[in-house]
Amino acid sequence: MAQTNTSPIFLGFSSQKGGVGKSTLAEIVSSILYYEEGLNLFVVDCDLSQDSFYKLRQREKNAIENSPDMSRQLQTYFSSLGRIAYRVLKADPENAIACANDQIRKNTNGRYDLVVFDFPGHAGTSELLQLSLDMDYILSPIEADVQSMVSCLSYARTIQDMGISMRDVRIKDIMLLWNKVDRRVKSKLMDYYSDYLVKEGFTLLQCRIHAAHRFSHELEQYGFRGAFRSTYLAPAKALRSGTGLDELVEELLMNIRLKKEVNDGKD
Repeated sequence: MAQTNTSPIFLGFSSQKGGVGKSTLAEIVSSILYYEEGLNLFVVDCDLSQDSFYKLRQREKNAIENSPDMSRQLQTYFSSLGRIAYRVLKADPENAIACANDQIRKNTNGRYDLVVFDFPGHAGTSELLQLSLDMDYILSPIEADVQSMVSCLSYARTIQDMGISMRDVRIKDIMLLWNKVDRRVKSKLMDYYSDYLVKEGFTLLQCRIHAAHRFSHELEQYGFRGAFRSTYLAPAKALRSGTGLDELVEELLMNIRLKKEVNDGKD
């Protein structure tokens, strides 16, 4: 599908290794981009074996329905924000683009800036390869493990090469990101692979996301102010300190060429 000036950017979160934090990162980054950066977006959860994004939204809905205090807090929050929560749709990889385009056509509240796709944990089938090529950009979290790096680099190389050699594909770049980095451990393997990735022409983001238990903190258990992983609000800036998330958002927006919008200081 050719992109027009009014088409939203398609951003996929994809990884060839399970447990690398792909879905959690997609959830948190989407909420920061929507609730703080003012980008108009929606999400398509294509990871039907896990439904992590979609199920998180359902858990949060249930928690809000069962807590009058939380419901009041969120009503006040959305009223001050002047927005409603972004949509989280579910579709299999083969129908994900059609699902997204249908939502874009039905939208009556202005144009979308971005569509976030949470990919399945393994992108080895022809449908998943096609979905990858239908993205504008892919963000792929990686960890410094030899076996997983072989798989991740094979996928990244395939997408990179096909994006260059094929005319009728949308993909512009696949961005690699060191995720769940333990700051207490100096990883020579990570430094080695970082140098290798740059020399091989891959896009490796300069920021690194540091491991922290708070990434798993949800609204139901930690409440409105303590939630970190949520589809209804971005994690508080104080909680994000030292994680690398703000640096990621800044670098991501620059790479995908989306202009940040000021939301008048509203949280």
